[in-house]
Amino acid sequence: MKKLIVLLVAIYGAAPAMAQNYLSAEDLATMGEDLADNVGPNNAAILDRVFEDGRHFGAMVHREPGPGFSESHDEWADIYFVTDGKATLVTGGTITNAREDSPGEIRGTGITGGTSRRLGKGDIVHIPATVPHYVIVGAGEAITYFIVKAQ
Repeated sequence: MKKLIVLLVAIYGAAPAMAQNYLSAEDLATMGEDLADNVGPNNAAILDRVFEDGRHFGAMVHREPGPGFSESHDEWADIYFVTDGKATLVTGGTITNAREDSPGEIRGTGITGGTSRRLGKGDIVHIPATVPHYVIVGAGEAITYFIVKAQ
């Protein structure tokens, strides 16, 4: 969890608003537990806009086994901080059954090609803008992560 706080400080620098966006390890754990109790469509629960500051915002995500979706964003990089659980992340390749959900936001049903890696508690991943990505949660797994979306 110290990695999360250090990285958030690095993202914000010495911005006066930093104290307003402080999240303790206990805060993150509570958010994750609450989300796990409220899983909905796409086998996920999302607490969106935990903080927002113009060119970046944060959200808490919990995913459980099921199809989910692949995606890419023209303008947003994603930074994942895994707070609990495990899953497989596929990045790169080509989005399968791609459709534009909104301007610059592409979603699909999977990824062809790409690189797979296992994610677990404590991992941090940076996914640059335009890079396709897909979180796959296998049977018996769940994953909770804090995500920063930055331009």
